[in-house]
Amino acid sequence: MDSSLVRNLGPEFEPVAIVWSDSVPDDVFQFKKGRFGCTLYLFAEASLNGRIATGSRETVMCPGGRAALGLGVEFDASEEMLDQHAALFSKGVRSARDRKAYEAVMEGVPRTWRDMYEYGERRHSSGDLARDWILHELPRYDIPHEYVLFKPLSRTERDENIRAVIFPVNPLELSGLVTLAGSVMPGVDPVQVPQGPDCTSLAAFAYAQAETGNPRAVLGMMGLDGREMMRKRFRDDVLTFTVPTPLFERMEAEADDSVFRLSSWAKLAG
Repeated sequence: MDSSLVRNLGPEFEPVAIVWSDSVPDDVFQFKKGRFGCTLYLFAEASLNGRIATGSRETVMCPGGRAALGLGVEFDASEEMLDQHAALFSKGVRSARDRKAYEAVMEGVPRTWRDMYEYGERRHSSGDLARDWILHELPRYDIPHEYVLFKPLSRTERDENIRAVIFPVNPLELSGLVTLAGSVMPGVDPVQVPQGPDCTSLAAFAYAQAETGNPRAVLGMMGLDGREMMRKRFRDDVLTFTVPTPLFERMEAEADDSVFRLSSWAKLAG
C-alpha cells in the first residue's frame, strides 16, 4: 500500500495492518500448535522483520491473546475461570474468592509465571473491579474468519479486509499522529488509553472504536508486559498507536495538507 500518511510521517518503524482472513501465505510466521507464544511478538515480527504473522484459534494458546485478536472470550466461561482471571488481573491469591482453587491453578503454571499468579498483574485494585472489566469493559469478538494477520503495511493491499493499522511510535511521531487524528474529528479526545492487557490495545479495542460514530485511535504498550516487549524488540521510548480503519481513511485523506506541512514539523523531524 502506498500510504500518504506513512509518506508524510516518515516513521522509524514499519506500520502493521490488522487483517481478517481465511487463508495465509506459505511463508507466514505463526506459533506452533500447542506451544505458548505472546501475541505481542506477532506484531513485532511484522514490524521489525517485514514478515506476515498470524494468530488463529489453534495457534494462540493464551486466552488473553485470543480475546485480544477477536477469537472469542473465555475469561468467564465458568465461575471458576472468572474468579481465576479476576484474581490474576488484580492481586493474585489475595483477590481470589476460592483461594484453594486458585492456588491449585497457580501450582500448575510454568515456574516463570508463579510470581505473577501469586501477586497478580495489579491492573485492578480488587477482584471485583477486575470482574467488572471482564464482564462489561472488555470488547468481545468472535470474528467469522480463521486468521488475524499482522501484515507490514507496505505489503498490504487496500482491498484487503483491514480492520486497523498499528503504528509503533516515538514521542515525535506520536505527537504528529495525535494532532492529525484530532484534526479530522470533533471533540477534544482523539485517543483512547484503555486499561487491560497490552495485546487488547492492538486489536480488540480498535475493533470496538471502529463501530462508533467517531472512532478514536488506541494508545498501547502502557502496561509492564508491553514495556518489556518494547524494550526487547523496539526501544524504551516506543509506544503503539492503533488506528481503526475508518479513522485511518480520514487521516489518509488529510495527511498531505496537515500538521506535517508545518516548518516546525520539518525542523523536529529533520
